[in-house]
Amino acid sequence: MSQNNIDQDHDSDMDEEFEDVPITQSNNTSEPTPTPISTGERKWTPSLSLPPQQSPPIPGSQEETQLRGRLSTGIERITYRQMKSEMGMDAPDTHISHRKYESFAELSAEVEHLIDMLWASSSPSIQTEGLITLAGIVEMALPTHPFDGRTTLSLLHKFDSVFVALCTGFHPLTGAPLLEAGAGNSERRPLVTQTQKVRIRSLAETTRLKVFSVVGEDAEGDDDAEGWVLEATKVYDGVLMLLGDSGDM
Repeated sequence: MSQNNIDQDHDSDMDEEFEDVPITQSNNTSEPTPTPISTGERKWTPSLSLPPQQSPPIPGSQEETQLRGRLSTGIERITYRQMKSEMGMDAPDTHISHRKYESFAELSAEVEHLIDMLWASSSPSIQTEGLITLAGIVEMALPTHPFDGRTTLSLLHKFDSVFVALCTGFHPLTGAPLLEAGAGNSERRPLVTQTQKVRIRSLAETTRLKVFSVVGEDAEGDDDAEGWVLEATKVYDGVLMLLGDSGDM
């Protein structure tokens, strides 16, 4: 018996780990291969779906006014339903479209619909502020609902991708210049102001911390929930790497 095996026999930790496990004969003289642990496996793979972009509406046009109206109505409905979720109450005769959210997935579906609408509009004067507002609603809503890993991280990945696209002026899927940034023109227009970049950066930081908090609460005594902790470290990764410590590019 080698000195290495003798040392292992006297290691109480190793004795406890392999207690009552039958020893089988093997021709392999190398160190035993550790059993893989489930927490090392990725629980979620990022994916992104965005609608085709349209030509930007003319400033002050009826089309732009209608876009603002749809956005305002959508945000008001989401805010109202989320407020009722926090209060935990609904009147018996409340229409289904105005009832409190029963899950984070319900809120996510309505938020994602508005993200797609803003993205398709190619209207920077409306897009960025609308997206910041929606991302703020999501950040505040996270503790209200039981943690839904895939739904939550997919929605935040979409926010991250769109914010990075608006900050850089390039499509997150194709790499092509965005229409609203002046694609095809010699002069490219900035889509996000420095103040907005700072707000986006701050929102990304607070949201990541909020996700850690929510995951931590659900992970207590739950091996499956613990697997989401690694994914939480990647929340808004694109924004935080792009904008740096000060929110500047």
